[in-house]
Amino acid sequence: MSRYAFLVLSSWLALAGAQAQTLSVEIIDLGDLGSSGLQAYNLQERGDTRVFARSAAGFKDSQIYTQKRDGERWRAAEPLPFADPRWRDSDPHLSADGKTLSFVSDRPTQGAGAALGQLDLYEVSLVDGRWAGPPTRLAEAWQSPAYELGPERYGERLYFASYRAGGPAKLSVYAVESGSAAPVALPAPINEGELNSDFSLTPDGRHALWWSRRAGSAGGDLYLAERVGAGFGPALRLPAPINGPDFEFTPSVSADGQWLLFASTRPLAGGAPALAQMYRVSWPAVLAALGPAAQAHSQAALDAQVGALWRAFGHGVDQGADVARMSALLHPQAMVFGQTLRAASTETRAWSAPQFLALLKPRPGPAMHECEIHREQRRYGAHAQVYSVVETRRDPAQARPDYSGVNSMQWQLGPEGWQLLSLHYALELPGLALPATERRSGQCLG
Repeated sequence: MSRYAFLVLSSWLALAGAQAQTLSVEIIDLGDLGSSGLQAYNLQERGDTRVFARSAAGFKDSQIYTQKRDGERWRAAEPLPFADPRWRDSDPHLSADGKTLSFVSDRPTQGAGAALGQLDLYEVSLVDGRWAGPPTRLAEAWQSPAYELGPERYGERLYFASYRAGGPAKLSVYAVESGSAAPVALPAPINEGELNSDFSLTPDGRHALWWSRRAGSAGGDLYLAERVGAGFGPALRLPAPINGPDFEFTPSVSADGQWLLFASTRPLAGGAPALAQMYRVSWPAVLAALGPAAQAHSQAALDAQVGALWRAFGHGVDQGADVARMSALLHPQAMVFGQTLRAASTETRAWSAPQFLALLKPRPGPAMHECEIHREQRRYGAHAQVYSVVETRRDPAQARPDYSGVNSMQWQLGPEGWQLLSLHYALELPGLALPATERRSGQCLG
């Protein structure tokens, strides 16, 4: 590691440590739980509605409760109308539109008889402001003889954890699409170590949160990983005072993106041991405390996509660009704008993604080699602006390019990863120098 890199890393670690010390964790008042021997977990807020679970020690006699906001205050919590003290209902999660509640239960499959020996996956819908019970047990192919935990629905995809045999960990996180026959275990770094559960996505879908017991964790700690396409970046253990020596679990980010909500068995005021209670901490402050690491994976993916774009343009004699690669890089609604000099004025043309791809198909002509020599970038979350200076040569060994140009691009991070939304290129103009760069001869970026 160079001295400069060491100094940068040391400065960032110092900054992250200082920011972590400013994180303020506060308990959430869900009613009188401690004195009644109850614990709370799986809290979620959707506008003026809250859902959460209550149970006795050991998650016994668990039930799901809801609260409604009355002005600035929350009304007293009430059990859901389909609750039955004979059965355990737990781990509630409201879909983004607030119309589907996913949870686990040991209620019998036919509505009568003894409780099941495990917790299975259930859902119930909200129709005209009322829960249209009884709950529906989800597809048999998704269940197992073991416990299922922490279901969360995002569109047609359901995430949940299971103790089922054959998983990558003793307790593993799975995903299943509506209509699919079998759940699939998520890859590392989600499923590493001994236990992984309570997988949750942030409102913008960019980060995954879950709790895990793995190397470096205590009884159970909260982790974060960036999501890019179908993959995940490295697992980042959330800093103190979020994680501690006790059990932290059921993380979620409020719909407005302001709060990280989580359960913890940390002692209450006075140091007395506690059952799990709900806490919150500023989500923007958490991201600030993590620093560049919170989006390092997606940043590396963006850099790779920009480099892949220019490589895809290159081709040999009588060949065309890599249309298949270019098609994956372009957003379906992408637009390309080209500016060239015509008759002492600049002329601009526009193409849709299909039209532009058609221009890149093989045809007789010289080779083309693209060399990106300069890049600038501005980014906000899933949106990025990239400015590139590119040289084009028919022969990569020739000293001077045949022509050069500047390129302004808009990139969007979505379910397919980073995709190009728009590209505006302008060829070098007579008498107008390109921006100065620090490129050394023969070196290309990306």
